[in-house]
Amino acid sequence: MIQRILVPVDLSDSSSTALEYAEQLAAATGVREVRVIHVFTPQTVASEPVVSLPMGDVMGAREEAFNQFLATYPTPAGIRRSSELLLGFPGDKIVQESKSYDLVVLGASGESDVLEEVFGSIATEVAQHAHCPVLLVPREATFSAYRHILYASNSLSLSRRAVLKLMDFNDLFRARIHFVHVNDDDSEHRREREKLFAPLFNNPDPEFAFEIVEVTAESVQKGLVDYLKSNPIKLAVMVTQHRGFWQKLFHTSATKQMVLHPEVPLLVFHVS
Repeated sequence: MIQRILVPVDLSDSSSTALEYAEQLAAATGVREVRVIHVFTPQTVASEPVVSLPMGDVMGAREEAFNQFLATYPTPAGIRRSSELLLGFPGDKIVQESKSYDLVVLGASGESDVLEEVFGSIATEVAQHAHCPVLLVPREATFSAYRHILYASNSLSLSRRAVLKLMDFNDLFRARIHFVHVNDDDSEHRREREKLFAPLFNNPDPEFAFEIVEVTAESVQKGLVDYLKSNPIKLAVMVTQHRGFWQKLFHTSATKQMVLHPEVPLLVFHVS
């Protein structure tokens, strides 16, 4: 169950989308606490190498910009928003802060300016290492109640522990789950997958509606993207265990490839 949401922002358009999305999600699910943080390292935020300013002035200017950013986006009724300016390396700091939260919501874009390029790489780092699920929100996303959720399936994601996490999350929405497997593996892996499905879903009265879909594509990414484009999916879910998953799925040279669809957020669960 989600009770506390953390929203790191870099004051860009992408992070404003993430903030609005997170608070709309909170309002729809009964979450009352949303904490917004802005983490910065002084030498990385100045467009010119002006390092002679006193640290107090630098912090003051950044805090003013942060407050102006927050004032632009009113908090929905019933949501308690807290905010804090933190000094440090954003990726490390956000991962550390994630220990106290049930969900981290991050803007996921690397397209427009230097800040967003940096934040795109930070979103990747946080998604890999956070201590709670991470929701990556593309810039064009708007929140609406989830009726259909794509669950990218592989042997890891179909473990009982992973599916129980998904079921717990889906208690909030009762969405139809599309278990989508991209058929780029061999028959031995397919048999393993079938064995996993049997104990998970041999239930005459399942707790959620679902369908199992196998698609054929030249890559996992393309198969998932094509499915998202042709179905009314509002959320994609993936389970990851190690960095190699990301290296296989996404192009490491383009952080914008981290999102599968310009309007569909990606929720990342971790299992150990």
